[in-house]
Amino acid sequence: MLWESIREEGQEEQEHPLLKDKKLIKEEVNRRLVHGIKKANLEYDSLYSHEKSSLNKDSELLSQLFHRMFFYRLNEKLSAFHCDHTYRFSRQILTQMQFNRGKINDILEIFKKNGGECDCEVLYNVESLLIGKDA
Repeated sequence: MLWESIREEGQEEQEHPLLKDKKLIKEEVNRRLVHGIKKANLEYDSLYSHEKSSLNKDSELLSQLFHRMFFYRLNEKLSAFHCDHTYRFSRQILTQMQFNRGKINDILEIFKKNGGECDCEVLYNVESLLIGKDA
């Protein structure tokens, strides 16, 4: 289930308003995380770099996780709790995203391959492969 409409960015920006209200932002994050449905734009969306992400062999899966708000939610969890140098929060979030155990293990292997040995390294090393200014 790939984020099909992501390439229509210009059109997407016009169709969906930019959310500012915290309650509406939380609803949008939950909608994307669980169902993968985008109803509005978030400031977080502007961090994504298509050019930078396309340099990675695993860009399709990592981009899907970005657009479904995995990294956003992981950042929220790590802001409230300390990293215990496991994938505790990653597993929780991926389970909430309704991935099965086998797919979760595959995703964690991709994280490891890209420098994410635990939750905090997933944010620092893996998310950084997807965000930044386009070249």
